[in-house]
Amino acid sequence: MITFVIFIFGLIFGSFANVCIYRMPREMSIVFPPSHCTKCNTPILWYDNIPILSYLFLKGKCRKCSDKISLRYPLVELSCGILFVLMFFVTGLTYMLPFFCILAFCLLVITMIDYDFQIIPDEFSIGLIIIGILISFINVFLGTTISERLINSLLGALAGGGSLILIAIAGKFMFKQDAMGGGDIKLMAGVGTFIGWQRVLFAIFIAAFIGSIIGIALIITKKMKRRDMMPFGPCLAAGSIITLFLPSPSYIVNKIITYEQDLFLKIFF
Repeated sequence: MITFVIFIFGLIFGSFANVCIYRMPREMSIVFPPSHCTKCNTPILWYDNIPILSYLFLKGKCRKCSDKISLRYPLVELSCGILFVLMFFVTGLTYMLPFFCILAFCLLVITMIDYDFQIIPDEFSIGLIIIGILISFINVFLGTTISERLINSLLGALAGGGSLILIAIAGKFMFKQDAMGGGDIKLMAGVGTFIGWQRVLFAIFIAAFIGSIIGIALIITKKMKRRDMMPFGPCLAAGSIITLFLPSPSYIVNKIITYEQDLFLKIFF
């Protein structure tokens, strides 16, 4: 039952995510005017604005002008609902759940905006930095003591943003063009304040792997050239979510070292 309630909350926030995704990169207010059809400007009534259900009931068309409504809207709502449930699996029904739902919400909006416009609004990336540091002293995922949590949060911001700065400098030197945007740097600084320096570095590694696979596929299918820029925000967002469900990097490294030691002993002794 609680999972269903959290999913419904996710759908509601997913509807708001659609507003942010459409309006913020166009420098429009997310409050006024109220939700309306982008074709005929008719205000959308509350019963036509129910996440997913209204889209199905209206058969994906505006009630007034019958203009087609993009399938993206219900998919974003559904994605947000799923992300909220995933955050519930990560934190349980604890005081940390709302904050990690905020993290997931921001990552979803950033993914879509970066995909469309190749920009990451500071409102979300810097907002994550501020929130992550402010709640660090209660963030149990950063350590056991208040001082340890705060330090790990600050180191997370430094590691997340600093590592991408180094990548950007190296890319500029090697390829004579920008290899990393400022939005990506601030984004991972924000994520780092939530998950700490070890996990944020792991998230960047996963994002690089995902990005390389997608990039190679796009080049092979000739949908992108070798020197074309690809929005990296969606990969960073995916890496950040994935790392929440993996063991800590130090645990994985210890397991690898133990396995290699055992293998070495078996071979030579």
